[in-house]
Amino acid sequence: MAGEWAGEMTRGEPVPFDTSVAHVARVYNYWLGGKDNFAADRAAGDQAIRAFPDIGLSARSNRAFLARAVRFLAGEAGVRQFLDMGTGIPSADNTHEVAQSVAPDSRVAYVDNDPIVLAHARALLASGPSARLGRTPFGVNR
Repeated sequence: MAGEWAGEMTRGEPVPFDTSVAHVARVYNYWLGGKDNFAADRAAGDQAIRAFPDIGLSARSNRAFLARAVRFLAGEAGVRQFLDMGTGIPSADNTHEVAQSVAPDSRVAYVDNDPIVLAHARALLASGPSARLGRTPFGVNR
């Protein structure tokens, strides 16, 4: 719906967004097979697929690399703190899910400068069983 309110930015201002207009983070979510996208995002994503048929594969390959890298860092390298910059809308195999599957005490700070991404992240990550969300000047901590 046009003018729908998505939540709040870190400074407390409301974040309006229009679901009839495609948004790059929601298009990427669509390519990943996520559910947090709207008809306009899917239409834009499909248009990009027609121009570059492997774009969905590229997005999923990027996510698979993230999972492999985090799994290695949390496991073999013993890393317990992660900074996920430009996180996008949470979908499958998020950094905290992968890290905490290997090392449950892992902590992740998600950072994105997009207020729509922040609104989605707050709503989605706050509902998780081990959610520990905090406000930062730049994003969401988990």
